[in-house]
Amino acid sequence: MQFALITMVVTLIAYLVLMINGLGLGLNQLAGSALRNLDADAIAYSDSADLSVIRSELGQETVDRIQWAGGVEESATIGYVAANVRLGADAIESAAFIGYDPGTIAEPKVIAGRTLSPGDSRAMLADKSFLKSTGLKVGDKVTVNLRLTVEEFTIQGEIDEGAFFFQPAVYILRETWRELKYGPAQDGQPVASVVLLKGDGLTGLREDGFRAVSKDTAFANIEGVAGQQSTVSALRVFGFLIGALVIGVFFYVLTLQKIGQIGMLKALGASGFYVFRQVLAQVLAVSIAGVAIAVPLAWATGKALQQLPETVPIAFNTNLFVVTSVALVATGVIGALFSGKQVAGVDPIIALGQQQ
Repeated sequence: MQFALITMVVTLIAYLVLMINGLGLGLNQLAGSALRNLDADAIAYSDSADLSVIRSELGQETVDRIQWAGGVEESATIGYVAANVRLGADAIESAAFIGYDPGTIAEPKVIAGRTLSPGDSRAMLADKSFLKSTGLKVGDKVTVNLRLTVEEFTIQGEIDEGAFFFQPAVYILRETWRELKYGPAQDGQPVASVVLLKGDGLTGLREDGFRAVSKDTAFANIEGVAGQQSTVSALRVFGFLIGALVIGVFFYVLTLQKIGQIGMLKALGASGFYVFRQVLAQVLAVSIAGVAIAVPLAWATGKALQQLPETVPIAFNTNLFVVTSVALVATGVIGALFSGKQVAGVDPIIALGQQQ
């Protein structure tokens, strides 16, 4: 019974730490998972945009120089603009519209329906999160509003590219994106927001009119992400530290409460090392059992939250589970190790006297 109660305490603490980390990771994905999913080694921005996709505007001449830069093996231009999708008389959903050229590295993978062809000027590929939140499906028509422009689009395919600027990603043709953002084509009009690049040594590339950075740097410079990241990171760190501290102190105190039993074992001839080894084995067993229960419990909770009509931003990955599990088990062992001196120094006579 005591073993079960101790395991339950460790399970709940591990579950809490995992959920905090999962919510933090979910917020990160909501901020810019679509950017992280781009098939590129580097992303080139206008040098005057300060790594902002919103402010970055590239003309054809600059795009040509980027694509011909040394080390570039493949490239693709994309455009970004936020627009509203009207779902009915009153319902409006915002989305991140990304313009791309079919057949390039910018093309997303379609999981339902079909991809866009050069003639699909009024068709879109919508992320599955957008379809879920709106109740739409492949084949439905929607009205897109951007400033004074109102256009009807057909949802031609479903994709799993995530979100951008905390909005679900929607892919359209780049020429269509230009019309939405700038109106009828004119000479000197920007042709892209950024350029995706594949090749070696492209990160840090900087020439007149543009600069290229890694996807991690691009993600960190998404508007609002820096402030959110610091808050989320603080929550994750403090959640982990508190959980680790509680588990460590818990096992330390628990070991000290067994001084009488340890003294009895020593009186029967057990060595201090043998007793400590047994205590350590028990702590290790309880920690592993608690974490082993907490991991699938947190995963199941995350899946359940993702099925809600209003999806909660939560995500887990193997790295998160492994790092958190190992760290929590390690803190339990460390808590037991701190009690090693007391265990080794237990006097059997004094301990047995305290039991009277």
